[in-house]
Amino acid sequence: MTINRINFTSIPVENQDRALAFYTEILGFEVVVDAPYAEDWRWIFVALKGAETRLQFARKGEITFNDVPALVLTCDDIDEECIRLKAAGVDIVNGPDDAPWAAETRWAMVKDTEDNLILIESLKKEA
Repeated sequence: MTINRINFTSIPVENQDRALAFYTEILGFEVVVDAPYAEDWRWIFVALKGAETRLQFARKGEITFNDVPALVLTCDDIDEECIRLKAAGVDIVNGPDDAPWAAETRWAMVKDTEDNLILIESLKKEA
């Protein structure tokens, strides 16, 4: 028997509806589960189309990331993605820029509606 995938990871949110709108409408995640959990909370899992790993919205305060990214995503072209995200009102914190950790990578750091940092990377486009 071996471990074969990550089932889910959690990200802290204060407002589930606001976070759900951001992750589905802006980033393109799909709702996998949205079910009652407690009087004022729901079990919400989202995933990227075709992905097995899910993202779960945890109560802010149950989990913290401080000054490190809560989530790292990849895209086809970070420069184009930043243009799209900025037009959608997303806070671009850093970048896009060349990654100091990998010569073939470009990156940007954005914030979601819940003040979490998200690192987004892409391979550099060939000139």
